[in-house]
Amino acid sequence: MFNIIEPKDHHLFKTIVDFFSRFIIERDMLYYSFQDHKRATFIAIKNQSDSVLGGAILLKQRIGILHQRVGQHLSTLAPNNGEVWTCSLFLQGENHSLSQGESFCKLFYQQLVAFGMKEKIEFLCMILEQGEYFFTEIIGSWPYVFEVQPHESRDGLFHGILSLTINSSTLHKKKEESIFYKEIKLAA
Repeated sequence: MFNIIEPKDHHLFKTIVDFFSRFIIERDMLYYSFQDHKRATFIAIKNQSDSVLGGAILLKQRIGILHQRVGQHLSTLAPNNGEVWTCSLFLQGENHSLSQGESFCKLFYQQLVAFGMKEKIEFLCMILEQGEYFFTEIIGSWPYVFEVQPHESRDGLFHGILSLTINSSTLHKKKEESIFYKEIKLAA
């Protein structure tokens, strides 16, 4: 089950917002990118017993906060105000089988697509720890259109651009290019 928590509703979901806030604060590199998390929208993932399994933080930020290579790639695509939506994920080490993991990833991606439709955006700038990147790229085959791998970034995080407009029927097709590097131009 997914809950979308907008900034105006943080007080209604204090336990969940506090969970995400602690997660961000405890990770120095993520905290640098999401310091202003009080303005964030959260997507909480809960199991049947209502425990939080993880989720996403979505925050509109200036391009200057992004990894330099991502910012350069976006320079012609960003809106006139120079702000884009950034996103990071938090997963609580779920022990899904591969097929359950793929199904879960697809549902999670669909939540991000729905958010994109609501906000009228075609991509998210992702900032992920290695485990979350692995889950979305290898298990979920999410459609990243530009990537900076953790070993290529000073902060050890994955930085990338996630398309929210690629046809979902192609989402889980195996990619032929290397999992370590790819660069696909975003359609204008």
